Amino acid sequence: MPVPAIAIHEGGPSVDIARAMDANFADSPQYDRVVTRAFDWDGVVPRAGHKGTRNLYGFLKRNAANISAASRMGLEFGIHTLDTMVGAWQVRLHRLLQWAVSGLVAVLIVRWIVGLVVLEPAAWYGLPTVTFTPMQWLAAAVGWLEPGIAAGATLLLGLGGLRLLLTLSPRPAIVTFRSIVLLFLQPIMILTIAALAADSVLLWTFFAVVGLPVFLLSGVGALVPWVMTMGALLGLRALWARGPIGGPIKAVLDLFRYLGEPGYRQRIQQALDKAIAQSRVRAGEDREFVLAGQGLGSVIALDSILHSQQWRTSDRVLLVTMASPLRRYFLRLYPRTLFPEYMEDLIDLIAGRLEEFRWLNVSRPGDYMGGDLDLKPFNGRDLSTGMRDRRTIGHTDYWRSLDARHAIHDGLERLGKIQPPRVPTRDVAHSTPLPRKSVAGFHIPFLAHPLLRTTLLLATFGWMLWWVATGSGVFVFSIEDTPELLERRGVVVAAAATHRREKVETDHGLTYVDYWEFNFNDPNGTAKRLRVKHDVSDAFLNMVPLRFGGRAFTRNIRAECAVGDQPPAWWPGRRMQTPCTKEEVRLRYYPGDATLLDLPDFPQRSSMRNPIRWAEAGVVAAVLSVLLLVPVAVGVRLFRLILG
Repeated sequence: MPVPAIAIHEGGPSVDIARAMDANFADSPQYDRVVTRAFDWDGVVPRAGHKGTRNLYGFLKRNAANISAASRMGLEFGIHTLDTMVGAWQVRLHRLLQWAVSGLVAVLIVRWIVGLVVLEPAAWYGLPTVTFTPMQWLAAAVGWLEPGIAAGATLLLGLGGLRLLLTLSPRPAIVTFRSIVLLFLQPIMILTIAALAADSVLLWTFFAVVGLPVFLLSGVGALVPWVMTMGALLGLRALWARGPIGGPIKAVLDLFRYLGEPGYRQRIQQALDKAIAQSRVRAGEDREFVLAGQGLGSVIALDSILHSQQWRTSDRVLLVTMASPLRRYFLRLYPRTLFPEYMEDLIDLIAGRLEEFRWLNVSRPGDYMGGDLDLKPFNGRDLSTGMRDRRTIGHTDYWRSLDARHAIHDGLERLGKIQPPRVPTRDVAHSTPLPRKSVAGFHIPFLAHPLLRTTLLLATFGWMLWWVATGSGVFVFSIEDTPELLERRGVVVAAAATHRREKVETDHGLTYVDYWEFNFNDPNGTAKRLRVKHDVSDAFLNMVPLRFGGRAFTRNIRAECAVGDQPPAWWPGRRMQTPCTKEEVRLRYYPGDATLLDLPDFPQRSSMRNPIRWAEAGVVAAVLSVLLLVPVAVGVRLFRLILG
């Protein structure tokens, strides 16, 4: 009777894989005839596409949840009661750190977007954004989160060291270190995948929308790094599509999905059980069976042999694994999850379930996931393709590689029965642990969503209106009267007034500093120069009031400083550091104190006569309010996305 065989694979033509599997056993002295059935686990649970914004968001959110669940796996399992209790505290701390890390990433990105779409336009309009309170809140949040995350990670590692002392096993320290690494790698992986998997139209739209204000505010020179970034991203995206980058990332995400989604793992195993049962019907009473898998397929095969009820104690099974991540990832980084901690225990469990078990493992020296499984002490075979075929390197295409086929064919000739190190126990009960819910969330009633959005919009608009009104001088505050000394003993001369504005970036936002310089000849004919430096953020806080109407005077100068065909309103943003001079300005100064000066032609207006310019304030507040809601929405979405 033909020996039934199942080749577990992902995608690819099933007929070709089955033929390749049959050809490996064609001349084998131990197997006269093998009939292979190809099992595609991607066909059992179709992979969701990521084309389109909505599908991409769901794809990233699912992967984030899988990585999150996989990062905590192993922390809650303990050898004894005290170890289990410390592990439970580690799980709680890890979840808290996940919220903190996700919040930190979201805050940093929101700060960048706010600076680009709110603060840059506000500085262009003339607002002192250094006093922009939300940016100060975000800076304070970063200041609290960074040391908190560092302290939490240190405490988590300390608890892992405590468990090491309690158990005298390196497993708790290894699992804790792996959990910390994944804690920080998860947002990086999700954001990288989002950039690489995004549709080209979405990428071009994003860069165009963000690049437009950059061009308007900073000119063509600022677009050079933007274009270079776009070109690098499109190049990496092309490599993602062709495999050099997408292949390894996809393989890692498949492992996280198999670990983090119990339902996904269960559906694959149920479909494999049906395939095993159908193959048994075709083979009759023959108890021989061949099971082969590549990459994650080898993990699926081992999971089935350990946990499926389809296998009987009278079965004689040959397991062929290729590019298996069993030892390098699961036994080393995920002990006591799907499989035991050591190869000896794994062999004991398998031998206890089967009458006879043989194991052949094939790997490549250049494989980044698969490697030797150290089967020699148990009478199994670890074979290497030797890199003879340079066209088939890495983790993929073992089924199509002639070197892999030759290695399997040669290994079958000298393959013996697996010898467990201890006497195996029959019918070993080995359950598959199910990870807990990935994220502890809360439910918001449906009607609360529009109410929350409306409240946020109104509050943002009102607060922005106040900021625009006070920061831009819409509320015009009158300053103290000119000192009597300047009135009685001041000297009036004709001066050349030069104005220059420099933009200054601080930790809390953008502001700008106005510089005035007055050149004139005193009544004796001596050339004199007076300089005034003024930080606009001080004017916003109503500090250090100018001795002259600085706002009206600056506007008057700018009106005569239009460059080319650009309107005067463009000058502050596009020619921020370009000096502008106005001749024949009447200046009153006090010879005994250079800080006392006045411009009689530009008197300060009273707040009672011109309280508010509602048209200007309303338009600017409406635009900036909408722009402020964009990064807020992005931050909330990003926070939820990383949490999964």
